[in-house]
Amino acid sequence: MTGLGGRRTYDRLMRARCALLLVVTLATESCALGTGVAPEPVPTTTTASTTTTTSTTIPAGLSQEERAAAAQAAADYLGAWAAFDWDLASRFVTGPPSGFAAAHQAWAQSLGAVTVAFTVGDVGPADEGAGALVGFSAAVEVGGAGTWEYQGSAPLVRAGSRWLVDWSPRVLLPSLEEGDTLRLARTWATRGALLAVDGRPIAAEQPVKVIGVVPGRVEDLDALAPALFDLAGIDPGYAVEQIERPGVQPDWFIPVGTLGAGEYPAVKDALEALPGVLVRDGSQRVSLPSPFADHVVGSTGPITAEILTALGPPYSAAEVVGRSGLERALERRLAGRPSQELQRVNRYGRVVEVLATFEAVPPEDITTTLDIDVQGVVEQVISGAPEPAAVVVVDVATGGIRGIASRPLEAFDRALGGAYPPGSTLKTVTAAALLAQGVTPLQVVDCPAEVVVGGRRFTNAGGDSRGQITFADAFAYSCNTTFAPLGAAMLDEGELAETAASFGFGTPPDLPLPATTAAFPEPIDDTEQAAAAIGQGRVLTSPLHMASVAAAVAGGGWRRPALLAGDPATPLAMDPGVRSALADLMLRVVTYGTGTPAAVDGEEVRG
Repeated sequence: MTGLGGRRTYDRLMRARCALLLVVTLATESCALGTGVAPEPVPTTTTASTTTTTSTTIPAGLSQEERAAAAQAAADYLGAWAAFDWDLASRFVTGPPSGFAAAHQAWAQSLGAVTVAFTVGDVGPADEGAGALVGFSAAVEVGGAGTWEYQGSAPLVRAGSRWLVDWSPRVLLPSLEEGDTLRLARTWATRGALLAVDGRPIAAEQPVKVIGVVPGRVEDLDALAPALFDLAGIDPGYAVEQIERPGVQPDWFIPVGTLGAGEYPAVKDALEALPGVLVRDGSQRVSLPSPFADHVVGSTGPITAEILTALGPPYSAAEVVGRSGLERALERRLAGRPSQELQRVNRYGRVVEVLATFEAVPPEDITTTLDIDVQGVVEQVISGAPEPAAVVVVDVATGGIRGIASRPLEAFDRALGGAYPPGSTLKTVTAAALLAQGVTPLQVVDCPAEVVVGGRRFTNAGGDSRGQITFADAFAYSCNTTFAPLGAAMLDEGELAETAASFGFGTPPDLPLPATTAAFPEPIDDTEQAAAAIGQGRVLTSPLHMASVAAAVAGGGWRRPALLAGDPATPLAMDPGVRSALADLMLRVVTYGTGTPAAVDGEEVRG
């Protein structure tokens, strides 16, 4: 079958009454009950199937026909239960009691199971009076935990010509007592750290003292709030808001703030003397002070409805999770998976039985490619730059991003996600293509004030005209009127695009965060080829990618950038002669061309 539910399911169940021993396997979006086993991948669709086998023994007191009918009636009920169709399930029960549907729904919701499989087992006479007792086994995929297996049974009685389940809560779980509930208790381990490339922490859990208030023990809230501010810097308004939230019970511990473990001893006695205040040990995510690669590192905080929906089990509305950046993108690795216990809890809230346990997946400490010292310099540099701005520092030898920043902080991460015409920075790619076609650095070329290619007029910045100069000087002075016509005249169809591809254009970034793929669409005519040669037209790229283009010249080949430490990517091959010529051209840019502001005394800087 493809499903069990509604009239169609009922009809199909009725047609299947030839079974003697039935195996009912149904996938649902709920949960179930027994012994924890290793979790399997959680399916994303629901399925249902029924198969039959024949038993060779007939229990005393029941004919083969009666046994078959009772087994089928139990299968009908279990099929409806597994499909979470409580109305259909009630059709196979004698006199469904008040709360029948609610009991099944509570069973489902409290476990958070994804699939459940029932297997109908032995059929025998009931222990007392007329009727039958049908055994079954259940295997439940508990979302975010694993598979729980348990054994149950359903008593059946005759109602005229039919067999019906004589239902009680113990059909859901044999040990279930009146007032009992099921609960999946989770214990999360300490969240993993985000580390710099040298192992120093960028964001990690640190021990803190959690300051809380027990509302029923407060003698004077108006006096308590300012005292908490004076001693621990806790916002009085926030503290009062938390204490007076609707539904807060007098004996609850309400966290209102934290203090570092080193700060606490100085105020310990005074804090603990305040009526209603309790202090507990805890931990808190501590990151390097903002701004420090804020867009990339990200933040943690209370889970949102959107993130809860995306993560699913084992997360609940009470968790603190990554909200942005790497903290969000690497959430499952940083958090791991909690150890979990499936518990039966009595009406007084006491755990009376542990039904299943599920092992934790330990959190990971994750090493990034960021360098704390380099990032510090990046933040200093960008703080004085006019906005919008982006800075990216790439390790030539590995492709690892050592420093990265975007401004304004409240906007998107333009360093990774921006898509801009590269302009004259693309002349590095065009020069590589021209050098490969035989152009030499000392070859004389024209650099007029303007030129027309395919009917489009191209000019230099500021209307600059340099006449006849070397190709090396045309690169240093960024002559649009040199590169646009040369790109159209000397490069055949596909050659410029092929060279761009060798510098990573069209290669999707393999990063844990969203990043723009540099695009170099094939030019459709000479005019578009001329525009593309100077980084205009339809060419789009990101600050990160253009940093990787410069790094390709420095390192002898383009590498895909990385944010997480690991084996460096294999570079794309670059002709050594072309690479040497490009390095010289880029040195000229900073020595006497358009990039002289980047010069540093005593250093060879290329741009």
